[in-house]
Amino acid sequence: MDAIMLALVAVLLANADGRSGIFLSRLVSARSDRRVTVAIAFGAFLLNALVAAIAGAIANRMIGQGVAALLVSLAMLSAAVALLWRGRSETGPVAGGDAPPFLLAGQLLARQFGDRSHFLIGALAATSGAGQWAAAGALVGWTLAMLPFLAFGPALAQRRTARILCWLSALVLAIWGIRTGLGAFGLIG
Repeated sequence: MDAIMLALVAVLLANADGRSGIFLSRLVSARSDRRVTVAIAFGAFLLNALVAAIAGAIANRMIGQGVAALLVSLAMLSAAVALLWRGRSETGPVAGGDAPPFLLAGQLLARQFGDRSHFLIGALAATSGAGQWAAAGALVGWTLAMLPFLAFGPALAQRRTARILCWLSALVLAIWGIRTGLGAFGLIG
């Protein structure tokens, strides 16, 4: 049951920049079938989360807990770096805005494959072996991270408070990752 809470908090922090929420907000506003679009986005995230969770649960049986802890540390640190990385700002038309639902589903599956959230899910599932709980917690964390951007729009990310929250989330993930890495080497208890 720890996996659900760890994944919830880790994925919520990892998505504090609102990248997924901004994309989905722009996609929903560009399409006429809003409910279908949101359902497809959630389905794509959940399918990718389940794949990551299954991979992590398999890794749990194959690797030791020290290696799994190092994997979690790497996932946390890479999520912190991804939060602080200044990517290009997309202001043009949203890809998939006019695609039929089945093509949109494929695009969203491909877009989310290998995302920082899924790396975290796989790493956390590798430490506990409870992949289904890690995927469930991650879905809740991802949803909570997206809600403000779906409710208030993409402009929310430009506010000073949102940027501060993003930096604080990166700091928490970095501390969490460093502490987990040091614990894997037995340097702290």
